[in-house]
Amino acid sequence: MNRPASVSDRGWSNSAVHRDVDNRHALWVVKVVVGVAVALVPLAVYLLQTMSYVQTSYAIENLRVSESRLTDAERRLTIQKAVMESLPVVEQRVGVELGLEHPAAARVVVVAPTELGPTPTSEATPHQPPSR
Repeated sequence: MNRPASVSDRGWSNSAVHRDVDNRHALWVVKVVVGVAVALVPLAVYLLQTMSYVQTSYAIENLRVSESRLTDAERRLTIQKAVMESLPVVEQRVGVELGLEHPAAARVVVVAPTELGPTPTSEATPHQPPSR
């Protein structure tokens, strides 16, 4: 009759196989990872500088557009101010908004500058003795 052989008869056991760790392979992987990282650092620096340059270019372009808009607005407002300060427009606005009219010729009084007296600016500044 056949009986199964005992463990001791076979000369081996069903325990896990123990292998020594090969540090050469792990060291090779670390070297490759470090090498790739060192190779990518200049690329990353280049990309960061390029992005900074592009962002600065966009900011400069936006400022130029803003300056152009502000210059145009200033020109329009200068023209509008000149129109609003012109005497015919002022006379028309005074007549329409305030209801003022030109006085009759009989009510107009002309005064010479000498009849007005001293100017208000000479009264406002007090007399100071000369400095030494």
